[in-house]
Amino acid sequence: MRANITIVFLALVFGTIFFPILIPFPLLYAIEEVSSEEEPYYIGNRKCRLCHFEYFKEWEKDPHANSFARLGRMKNNPYCLKCHTTGYREPQGFVSEKITPGLRGVQCEACHGPGSKHKDFPEDRGSLPIGRKVDYQTVCIKCHDRNWTPEFDYDTYRKRIEHRSKAKFETSP
Repeated sequence: MRANITIVFLALVFGTIFFPILIPFPLLYAIEEVSSEEEPYYIGNRKCRLCHFEYFKEWEKDPHANSFARLGRMKNNPYCLKCHTTGYREPQGFVSEKITPGLRGVQCEACHGPGSKHKDFPEDRGSLPIGRKVDYQTVCIKCHDRNWTPEFDYDTYRKRIEHRSKAKFETSP
């Protein structure tokens, strides 16, 4: 009984002395400064489809949409995931089927880049993933290299995946 009273007494005495000193430290770590220069991150095509449904319907028919399902038993192989998912090992990108199921397959952002800024500021043309100058051939050959797609010819394959729907507005060069 005496030991319990001593512990309570010490906690009260030292708590009142150190409490004002210790409390601000966790708060410093909890308060995160929000920056407008935050790096864009992946949001998944379920968000893209809300405004770009016509492109989403095209994508559903494309083999890229089912690229994750075609992995079969290799769904946990990091070497395979980099090409069969969206944003693997990128901020807010694919982690696992259980944690980030919405980024399975090769989605809009795999080619056009992370869409978080565009989602938050759709009228800002600078926030458009597609508005940035992207060398799509370089994007494609990250996965369609000589090892996995030896017959890959960018000009031929690009025609297979080009959007057939027209953009709602033109982006300035």
